Formats: sequence, C-alpha cells, structure tokens
Amino acid sequence: MLAELQQRLNDIYQTGAAYDVRDFLITDLATARRLGERSMLPGTEETLLLSEQDGELAISLYLSPELLSRLEAQDPMARLQAGGLSDLWKVVEGISHFNCVVWKASQDRAVSLLELELQAEIDKFVSTAQLASEQGDTVLTRNLHRWLFDDVRFCSGLDARGRDRYRSANEYAARFCRGLVSAVTAQDNGVLAELRRFYRLPMTDKISHIHSRAW
Repeated sequence: MLAELQQRLNDIYQTGAAYDVRDFLITDLATARRLGERSMLPGTEETLLLSEQDGELAISLYLSPELLSRLEAQDPMARLQAGGLSDLWKVVEGISHFNCVVWKASQDRAVSLLELELQAEIDKFVSTAQLASEQGDTVLTRNLHRWLFDDVRFCSGLDARGRDRYRSANEYAARFCRGLVSAVTAQDNGVLAELRRFYRLPMTDKISHIHSRAW
C-alpha cells in the first residue's frame, strides 16, 4: 500500500521515483527516538527523521506498526471509510514529507518545515479526492474539504511555534484546494499542470500564488 500511495504522488507531480519510501521505513519506536534525538512529539505515529552532516542527508520515515496495521485492515485503496481517513492522512503525510525532501535535495534546494506541512495538506486532499472519485464516493468528495481543513485538530504536544506553523499550512492549503474538487476528481489535465507547477515554485512564490488566486 505504501508503494501505491507513493506512486500516486509521483504520478501527480511527475517527480520520478528515485527512492522507494519502504527502504527508509522505521516501525520501531525506540529506534526512531534515538534517530530523532528526542525531537519526536509524544504519542506520534508518523515522523520524518532527518540528519544532515558534511553535506550528506540521512532520512528515515517512522510509521507506527499499529497505524500500518489499522490501515491495512481498512484497505482504503479498495474502499475509503470516513472513520479511517485520519490513519490514511497520517501515512500520506509521511510519504509526502519524504517525497518532498528527496526531490528538493535532488534539485539542491532547501525546504522549510512550513513548506513540508503545506505540501502534505495539499497531497492529503488531492490523493483522497482521487481515490473517492475512482470509488464513486460522492459523499466523501463533497465533504472532504470541510473534514480535512475545517474540522482539524492540532497535536497538543506542539509548542506555540509549531501550532502557528501547522495552522498556517492548514489555512494556505485550504485556500489552494478550495476550488480543486471537481477538477481533481475529473482528472483535468489543467489542474494537474497547476499542481505540478505549484510543486516546483519556491516557497515565497507559493504563498504569493495562493494569495493571488481567486478560487
């Protein structure tokens, strides 16, 4: 399932498939905590772990075994369930972070935490909308934007800066995605071109683009 979710994002953005996220997956919490140097939030089930030294980037993705087990049982690729969206979104967020960091590194470009969170919110929306469309789930499609962006709850373990970052990412992504539902579900080539162009913009241009668009 991880491979299929990653491939979906690769296909949307045409970023290629240089690295398989499964080769960088960690499911042992103790190992993740050692690598994360106590930077992991309490109770987290998904964290991208990064370390840069002497120009070399080390990357791992922690997903809890309980999360992966629940997602496997729900099988969202066959049938999305409203009650299982949270688990799906955690996994998509981790893959999105992984893909974005790897692609930016391949372009010798830096990426901020805000940009990672913004892209993950967009990726959760777009990939879920595509799945819902393929499965003919009009109810989920109709409610997706509200469930993802309006009914959001932020982790209680975040500090003030972290809450501001997640809140900003949510608000920017909500504005960007508001008018995408019909186009994404219809596999409109125009919106795919828009998504691919946006993905490649510098962060400052992404924010300017969101403010300028009248969705």
